Amino acid sequence: MNDRLQIVRTAAEAGAVVLRRHAGHVEQIRTKSSASDLVTEVDVASGVAVARSIATQIPGARFVIEEPEVYGLAAVQPGGLMDDEVWVIDPLDGTTSYVHGYPCYSVSVACLRHGRPVAGAVLDASRGEVFSAEAGGGAFLDGRPVHCGQAVTISDSLLITGFPYDRRVTLDQQLAVFTRLVRDVHGIRRDGSAAIDCCRVACGQADGFWEFALKTWDTAAGALIAAEAGCLVTDMAGAEWTPQTTDVLAANPRLHEALVAAIGAALEAGGFPRPTSGERVAPPH
Repeated sequence: MNDRLQIVRTAAEAGAVVLRRHAGHVEQIRTKSSASDLVTEVDVASGVAVARSIATQIPGARFVIEEPEVYGLAAVQPGGLMDDEVWVIDPLDGTTSYVHGYPCYSVSVACLRHGRPVAGAVLDASRGEVFSAEAGGGAFLDGRPVHCGQAVTISDSLLITGFPYDRRVTLDQQLAVFTRLVRDVHGIRRDGSAAIDCCRVACGQADGFWEFALKTWDTAAGALIAAEAGCLVTDMAGAEWTPQTTDVLAANPRLHEALVAAIGAALEAGGFPRPTSGERVAPPH
């Protein structure tokens, strides 16, 4: 097993230990970019545990993490997404769920080299499930290989989505797509952790996931896990996911093209530009 894969798994577990310890006992809650974007002392404590776990094994490790100034770890250096090696951490993905006791929140850890994820782990802390992957080595749930589902049409699919924290920017776009898709699918789920959402698609529990206005730490590990499980992970126009991708679509290859078309049509009908980007990922034959 790749040593980086073991490191991200161990680090995610270190963060999850903190989340479990404090579950139901959150005392300090503040907002970030909007009134609905919460952060707690547990976010920080989990981030410290994750970063220390990695830095202990990789002296001089560099990190991409939300609000790095609050961690105060002199040994942990900030990094850039295109560094030779950087560790991307979301110490609590699903803070709102965590604060309310809703059982869907995770720790997400990814190792990137020159802008490409080489190892990632997402630990669903409320269920104790560990999703992981290494580039070229497949995706796993609790050590067992997983693969994406086989739904062919939107009408046969179960989808997952999320809604933006900053509701002034992309909420209307999201509602236009949601309104279009919800009429045709088996169902749409919204649990509040983009990292877990990517993993649910990876293991075939859902057929596709889309969300606007995400950050690198939301998707770095989940995108690798989904891709290694056979999914296509792209932007809304079908171009390959990169750490800079903010509007993310992950789906099994049979369904992906139909979702790109449906999302584009929904945005256009709602008065928004149809997504455009670089070269599209071709589905396998």
